[in-house]
Amino acid sequence: MVPYDRCFRTLANPLRIRIIELLKKRPMAVSELSKQLKAERSKVSHALKKLRECNFVESRREGKRNIYSLTKSVLNDVRVKGNIFDVIKTHVEKYCKNKRRCQA
Repeated sequence: MVPYDRCFRTLANPLRIRIIELLKKRPMAVSELSKQLKAERSKVSHALKKLRECNFVESRREGKRNIYSLTKSVLNDVRVKGNIFDVIKTHVEKYCKNKRRCQA
């Protein structure tokens, strides 16, 4: 049985979904996301941490800032597979092997 519940718990948070929607457009820093979402930076950072632990987002360092973007594998799986359950199954099998990861 594939543990879909872990991915669904990660994605069930409205702030995390809004972050994903913004990052589909372009990579952004926490400060930019916070401003656009009208949310506290600490909440955005916490949401990004959960998304990063489950490999939905990745970050790179630019000076003093971390720039976040959606992982290429997640975007590629959506384009290739199309079916959300196939995408989540592949994601879980690839990234959620550690039970401590992908927890809401």
